[in-house]
Amino acid sequence: MLLAGAVGAVDATGAAAGVAGLAAAGFAAAGLATAGFAAGFAAAGLAAGLAAGLAAAGLAAGLAAGLAAAGLAAGLAAGFAAAVLAAGLAAGFAAAGLAAGLAAGFAAAGLAAGLAAGFAAAVLAAGLAAGFAAAVLATGLAAGFAAAVLAAGLAAGFAAAGLAAGLAAGFAAAVLAAGLAAGFAAAVLATGLAAGFAAAVLAAGLAAGFAAAVLAAGFAAALTGALAATALLAGFFAELAATTFAGVRAPSTLATASFTRPTPWASFRLS
Repeated sequence: MLLAGAVGAVDATGAAAGVAGLAAAGFAAAGLATAGFAAGFAAAGLAAGLAAGLAAAGLAAGLAAGLAAAGLAAGLAAGFAAAVLAAGLAAGFAAAGLAAGLAAGFAAAGLAAGLAAGFAAAVLAAGLAAGFAAAVLATGLAAGFAAAVLAAGLAAGFAAAGLAAGLAAGFAAAVLAAGLAAGFAAAVLATGLAAGFAAAVLAAGLAAGFAAAVLAAGFAAALTGALAATALLAGFFAELAATTFAGVRAPSTLATASFTRPTPWASFRLS
């Protein structure tokens, strides 16, 4: 009986040690699962912050490209406007020179008319025949002068028409250049915005994929820890049950052995 009690005490001590070890292992697995979850959530937060930073950087780069393109378009428009202004000033100076030439021509024509009138008066004073000849000459000169004035007027009209056509063509070219510059600036800005948006969408997709991968890894680690803890608890309960059932059967076995032991007088009676 003392031997059976000692064996039961040793089994109880081993079971208690096994229970303590299994409990410590379970707590360690739970701590590992909690740390895995915390690491997963921290990694997900870091991935979200990186995605936000990449999206902000892509958007800032797109806006900077758009602003640079707008500044370039404004500079081109200003250069075209300055070229158109210079062309207009040159045309104005040419028109002023043309007007001065016409005035000088008219003055010379007036001087010629005065000289012709003086010559005609002298010829008229010299004689009627000479006067008639002078009258005919004056009439021819007047006709020539009228023809010259008409030719000068026609030339001036053609020059003015050509100048007006040149100014209209220059203005049309300036308007077309401004429209092209505005369209190019709008296209460049739209391209920059589209590139920034695509970069932001790509960064968001990468961040979402990375966060999903980290979360899946955390879940897998937690599930592994939970399975390990479950296996440890199952082993603990199996060992506890085995130890308990072994302790219950031990006294009945000893008692049966004591009742079936042969006695000397039984053998004596058989003899």
